[in-house]
Amino acid sequence: MILADKTIKKLITTWGLKVVPWEGQTLEHILDNTICASMDLQLWNEFKFFKHIPNHTLNPFDDDSKEITESITVADWEDIIIEPGAFLLAATKERFWIPANIVARVEGRSSLWRLWLIIHVTAGFIDPWFWRDHPSTITLEISNINHVPIVIRPWMRICQLAFDQMDTDAETPYNKKKSAKYNGQQSPQESKLFING
Repeated sequence: MILADKTIKKLITTWGLKVVPWEGQTLEHILDNTICASMDLQLWNEFKFFKHIPNHTLNPFDDDSKEITESITVADWEDIIIEPGAFLLAATKERFWIPANIVARVEGRSSLWRLWLIIHVTAGFIDPWFWRDHPSTITLEISNINHVPIVIRPWMRICQLAFDQMDTDAETPYNKKKSAKYNGQQSPQESKLFING
């Protein structure tokens, strides 16, 4: 069952769903961005681009993704230009803890998809109990499949988060999964497939 805006707001204000505002945000601002059946999320200031390295093969089973990514931090509302075919990692301003009986899904915004800017094609599913002790940002995989450059900037509404109620609490929530690799992330996080496949 998809949660309505009224239910999402109630969970946030009673700490049933923890959303930690970033500096410059308020809880009221987050509640204002919760409409219909989702919550709009805003773009953080740090980005990771994949560098072009001739003759380099990216092996997800080796820890080399950090070697070929370049971190860039920009000021609030400063433009980032995404060239055609470029891919980057980004993160949300908001940090989350998802309770044991709810899952969340990252969804793109229609207005950005109409520009052929992909925000999250795969891996948009957020498991229950992501992450109670250290509320975490959500890493976004952004790609420009248009034939012209596209501008994005920190604080823009970049995606939306929808929530589904589970029929019961998860028996093995995310923080207890043997393969949980992204607990407590506070910035765009490269792939950690090399840890346990």
